[in-house]
Amino acid sequence: MDEERERQHSALTAVIERRSLLRGSLLAGAGIATAALIGCGSDDDDEPTGTPGGNDDEAAAGIDFPGGRGELVTGEGLPYPYNFPEPNKQPKTGGTMVVSATWDVQTVDPVVSASGGTVTVPNMTYNRLIGMSRGPDADVFQPGLEPELAKSWERSPDGLTFTFQMTDGVTWQNLPPLNGRPFIAADAAYAMNRYATEGVHRSYYVNVDSITAVDDTTLKVTMKRPVADFLWPLGSNKQTLFPKELVDNGEISKKAIGTGPMIMTEMTPGSRVTFSKNPDYWERPVLLDGFEFRIQPDHSARLAAFRSGQVDYAYSVADTLSDIEKLKDTNPDIQVNMIPSVLGVAFAFNLANPKFQDERLRQGISLAINRDIMIKIVFEDLGRIAATAPWTYVFDSEPSVEGGELGKWTRYNPAEARKMLDAAGATNLTMANVYYAYTEAANRWTQVLVDQFRDVGVTMTGGKADYTEFNSQWIGRKLPEVSSYGWATSGFDADNWFYNQVHSQSQGNRWNINDSQLDAWAEQQQVELDPAARKAIWRKMWDREMQMAYRPPMAVGLTFQVYQPWMRGIRWTGTAPGDNASYYSWGSQVAHGWLDK
Repeated sequence: MDEERERQHSALTAVIERRSLLRGSLLAGAGIATAALIGCGSDDDDEPTGTPGGNDDEAAAGIDFPGGRGELVTGEGLPYPYNFPEPNKQPKTGGTMVVSATWDVQTVDPVVSASGGTVTVPNMTYNRLIGMSRGPDADVFQPGLEPELAKSWERSPDGLTFTFQMTDGVTWQNLPPLNGRPFIAADAAYAMNRYATEGVHRSYYVNVDSITAVDDTTLKVTMKRPVADFLWPLGSNKQTLFPKELVDNGEISKKAIGTGPMIMTEMTPGSRVTFSKNPDYWERPVLLDGFEFRIQPDHSARLAAFRSGQVDYAYSVADTLSDIEKLKDTNPDIQVNMIPSVLGVAFAFNLANPKFQDERLRQGISLAINRDIMIKIVFEDLGRIAATAPWTYVFDSEPSVEGGELGKWTRYNPAEARKMLDAAGATNLTMANVYYAYTEAANRWTQVLVDQFRDVGVTMTGGKADYTEFNSQWIGRKLPEVSSYGWATSGFDADNWFYNQVHSQSQGNRWNINDSQLDAWAEQQQVELDPAARKAIWRKMWDREMQMAYRPPMAVGLTFQVYQPWMRGIRWTGTAPGDNASYYSWGSQVAHGWLDK
């Protein structure tokens, strides 16, 4: 890192000091991770469909090793490391990397949805203003921001002005209506202003007063008030920069023509999304010739495709340690790492539904859940009990049920659960459930909950839905009653957990929490620049949520990442809670990816 970038990163660290606290907490909690997030794959003897370029003697002439080699990072007592190094090999060019995905595509307009099916494709074709470190060399525990479309940035001493200098030589992809024109600061201003005024990401910009292009190379963001976390969302997979031309001609939902490493060539809902490399990519030569997301929501289909070598990576190819061992019986050379970040899926109420307004009902439901049994049955004893928000923000060591930090309603006490439900007038309660089973663990999880609720006189009806149906309800904040497996918004900063997910006016508040006290604290923590004072606000928010049982803490398990032995340059290590581990940021790594076969 050169001297100027070192100065910028030092200044950034001074602005957001709590990141050092988060790193220390994560290191102290090494070995603690999340519920499995996406799906698996099955048994087939078909030949691989990936088409590696070159032979063993054909190296990519003149191309440095992409992204470095990484290092071995382990957690005490874990069966696999958090990260492993890349082999000492020169990368090859050519080939098509194939990924089996669980999500489906309906729109690629990144403004309208934060779901995986919406943000993944734009992340292949667009860039961000600034980047978030990912890949084999990324710090497993602590994310870092780095230049992307902006080569540098400064924050004024009063915290009210950010000035970004654009990277030289960036052009849009050479396709109409962009036709390879230069990327300028006005492009960034246009996309960011649209995020600020439309769609689901407006909460990132509530403290912004104006976003303007000073000239072609300079962007200025003026704040209404200084906030602690403004820069982090800009480096996330949720804030890709798109062109005005596609909005103006109405094609933004179906086309993605950007400045990024891949050019979209096909998008067929329910089937595939394909890409060819951008030969004019400004950052570095792209090694792969192409890339394909193969949409396979069925767990067994993904596992079959992975086992037979038809795909190079499959979402959630293994949920548990026994899944890994079974996979190694047929694929002994797979590469495996674990995720140390904190992101969960959990039982969720629609708190706008009058049925769930009485906290005694929610507290009774929480008391009815035997989380220890869930860890044993669903996660094979490789798990823990956790709240939706990462404990690392609030505590210096892992909270526990016994210690009381997870609230008194997280205990398993079916007799008391019945009393609480009776007191709330919820005797013989029936709850309509809907969830998306992107892993077999989701099915096991749901069945355990059905059985446990039955023990206290609660009937949970309904069940699995397809991705589109569930996503439209859950992401749209229109869940009819409950979900046994509702996922949190992916997070890269404290604001995601302590504003976006809980403030009554936030689109990320999928549970429809409406608590004026939480709203006030959520707003206070946004502008509190003193790390200790901010942490104290988070603790108050944590304790109130535990008491009100808005989102009962649940059992979570360790997440495994599995790659074919020939897959290089790509690594999901969990950098930033929820963001890097959410598998939607392929575009940040794909220019560095290659096939070693």
